[in-house]
Amino acid sequence: MMSHAHQVPALDARDAAQAAEEIRARGMRLTAARRHLIEALFAAEGPVSVEEIAAGLDGRVPSFDQASIYRNLETFESIGLVRHVHLGHGPGLYTLASEPAPGYMVCDGCGARRAVKPEQLQPVHEAIQDGLDFDASFSHFPIVGLCSSCARSR
Repeated sequence: MMSHAHQVPALDARDAAQAAEEIRARGMRLTAARRHLIEALFAAEGPVSVEEIAAGLDGRVPSFDQASIYRNLETFESIGLVRHVHLGHGPGLYTLASEPAPGYMVCDGCGARRAVKPEQLQPVHEAIQDGLDFDASFSHFPIVGLCSSCARSR
C-alpha cells in the first residue's frame, strides 16, 4: 500500500522474548532497562506516552526512569521495534512497530482515538494520490475530526 522512505522496516517481534532476541541479534546489550521497556510496550494497549510508561501503565508494569525510557525508545525506533506517532494535542506516543502501520483518527471534541487498518484508508489514500498527486501517510499524524457522538452534540 503506502511506502514511505523515512520509516525503518518493522521488526517482526510477536512477543517480548522475540523482541529481546532481535535486540541481541543486532549486537546490542539487553539491559534491565531495555527488558523492562520491552515488557511495558507489549503490555500497553496501543500508543503510549513516555510518562505513561514511566508511571507503570496503570499498574501493569513497575514504574521507572523517564531518561532511560527516552534513550531506549530512540534506539528501539532506530532498529524498527517501535514507532512514534502524534495523536492530537499531547506528547508524542510510542507503539510497537507493525507492518503495515495503522492509520489513526482523533476526535477534536472528546479526544477519542482509533487505529484504522491501512486497507480501510486505501480509498482515501488513492483519492489524494490521484486527485492531488501526493502520497499521503496516516500513520504518523492522525486524521482529525469529530466522532459521531461529538458531531451529533454540535
